[in-house]
Amino acid sequence: MSSELHEEIRRGEEGGRIHRAVLRVRAFSNRHPALRVLHKGVVTVLGGVFVLLGIIMLVTPGPGWLAIFLGIGLWSTEFAWAHRLNQRVKRLALNAWRWWSNIVSEWRLRRARDKPHHLVQGPRHLRATAPDSNENSTGTTGFRSRS
Repeated sequence: MSSELHEEIRRGEEGGRIHRAVLRVRAFSNRHPALRVLHKGVVTVLGGVFVLLGIIMLVTPGPGWLAIFLGIGLWSTEFAWAHRLNQRVKRLALNAWRWWSNIVSEWRLRRARDKPHHLVQGPRHLRATAPDSNENSTGTTGFRSRS
């Protein structure tokens, strides 16, 4: 599972259609000082709106953390501090994911190791187990015979 996560992060960092479009817009806006200021202002305001909406959505229904990270991601296209914050959060999230994956795998290993081996897997009505000597007064064991 961890390799899939690393592969997805690698693909996201390579950039795609949206990343190339953002780079084209930035290159276009860098040609003129007024466009540069306008572009930086739009990114700043839009990132702030997403972060504020995310904070509001933390206490109301909605994807609060997603909006916060989207806003910080927008800011990181223009501000070095936001890019560093984004990298730090990504590193912390990966470490937390690795820690949690290790905990879960230890639980699963321990559960498989400590599982009673006399139990038979599957639905109860399909288990083929030998009848016990716990017969009731009528002489039947309670197991249905398959015909």
